[in-house]
Amino acid sequence: MTTRKTILEQKGITVQLISKRGDKVELNHPMVIAPVRLSHMLARIDIRLSVKEGQQRVPAFHIEEIDAISEGLAKGLREAKPNQRVIVYSIRREKRFGIFDTKYLTSFIAYAHGENLFIHLSRSNWEIPPRRKDSLPEPRIGKFPSKFRILPGKAMRLVDEQSLAIAWRDNIFERPTATRITPSGQMVRKTILMESAEPESEVESPQPTGAQTIPAGVSAKTLRDLADLEERRQRGEIGEYDYKQQRNKILAADPATPSN
Repeated sequence: MTTRKTILEQKGITVQLISKRGDKVELNHPMVIAPVRLSHMLARIDIRLSVKEGQQRVPAFHIEEIDAISEGLAKGLREAKPNQRVIVYSIRREKRFGIFDTKYLTSFIAYAHGENLFIHLSRSNWEIPPRRKDSLPEPRIGKFPSKFRILPGKAMRLVDEQSLAIAWRDNIFERPTATRITPSGQMVRKTILMESAEPESEVESPQPTGAQTIPAGVSAKTLRDLADLEERRQRGEIGEYDYKQQRNKILAADPATPSN
């Protein structure tokens, strides 16, 4: 039997605390994490869309929603008991042709356990069908209703294809960040977005000297290959020398890259 308690429902954000009879896990709740730190964490999470959607790399959380989601999540973690997990639903509205109001759902389960904050992302910017507007699908751990793959940032590790364990105390979350988009609209790396500029030494995924810029007009395949290579380096699968060699090889194979 599952028990649900709604503790917040405003401005498109709904937060619930859920517990299951017989679930003996002891979570680190109640837990106090500043909303601004949570915002910095969520801004560092990307997803890779499905093949059907073009396999683009995009932010998991829309920038317009992050602050409100973080406030709701912080409240949920503060009020949760050791046997309760937090569910967050965020509904974003978007105008089409200035008339129709389309709604998008982002939803996930979160809880603190050990030294980590766990995020199980169920839906990310999912267009809500009209028939579901009054009955939103509930996130469930181990269920993957949307065909995307989560891409962890620094101080994060994959639990499964749509779940993360985040070392939330890491100093990297003291500063804001977001994604950098190339002129072609593709995401290739991380930079600062919010209140203040981040020191150059703190920019995520620094590139080797002489290989920091990406020529305008490179193909989508090249951008995907560079993003995949960066993920391999962050996971520790390749060293700095191999990373530099493979990166230069990818760029050299693209016609848009100027020859030396």
